[in-house]
Amino acid sequence: MQSIVIIFPYFGTLPVQYKMWRASALCNPSVKFMFFTDTNVEPAENIIVHQMSFSEFKKIVQGAFNFDIVLDRPYKLCEYKQAYGYILHNYIKNYDFWGFGDLDIVYGNIRKFLTDIVLYHKFILGWGHLTLMHNDEDTNTYFMKHIEGYQDYRDAFTTSKITFFDEFNHKGCSDKWRDCRPDDCWLEDPFDNVSRPKEAFHFCSLNRGWEQVIFEHVDNHLYMIRFNKGTLEKLESLYAHFQHRGMMKDHVRDYSHFLVIPEGMVDYPQSMVMLRLRWLCRKRWLKTKYYQWRDYVIWRMHMNKNR
Repeated sequence: MQSIVIIFPYFGTLPVQYKMWRASALCNPSVKFMFFTDTNVEPAENIIVHQMSFSEFKKIVQGAFNFDIVLDRPYKLCEYKQAYGYILHNYIKNYDFWGFGDLDIVYGNIRKFLTDIVLYHKFILGWGHLTLMHNDEDTNTYFMKHIEGYQDYRDAFTTSKITFFDEFNHKGCSDKWRDCRPDDCWLEDPFDNVSRPKEAFHFCSLNRGWEQVIFEHVDNHLYMIRFNKGTLEKLESLYAHFQHRGMMKDHVRDYSHFLVIPEGMVDYPQSMVMLRLRWLCRKRWLKTKYYQWRDYVIWRMHMNKNR
């Protein structure tokens, strides 16, 4: 079995989804998760924690380059994600694959989806919420390769602006892998990127097309659930990503079997199960309208401030 480590430089307050993330990470003992952090992350058998300040981590990043980088706030770290294999080589040299991701997600059975056939590739998934890369010099330095029409890493690393260097659809690293080295890529999407509240407060899978869904996590498996013409349907998922959902609340008492719903994380119901699941899958149109209105007000305030 090829070894995997997923890297999380994280500084500041952990997201509300962290307990859920941790519970699902612990259910994947053959995958290691490595933190560089100043917050309270408890180590575990597969969770490695390097305690340090943001300024200390910045020194590690700066030490990897012979020019002055810009890393003025933790959020700017997203630009450096595809360089972690190069920057943190001494920390990950004993792993076959390294990766990066977000903490506002819940994992399913990682190894069920990322099989040996998938791990034949060098670049896997490619999204900011989860990407794996083969740990070799060619892969770890590919972010440096200049190709006309794609972002140059020096430009991304020397501006305070967010250039989305790590993401698709911005002529960054993921686009460069997909377009220039397709045979080295595995870019399937057996995961669910959930709608932002202003798009739909009720969950919709933006990439797989299911609407009015919730998620069930049980026995190291993650299922997307919906009711289709009155019939309950389930689709297994590698992970689900809950972007822009800081309003979620954690009400779980038993993380061995729980649900993720738009309002937060809750225990799986013990009675009237079908009735409750159907209710939890309902459309939240009023809350969607609220978040659309709120985002519009924030946008107007920002525009007026910059006049």
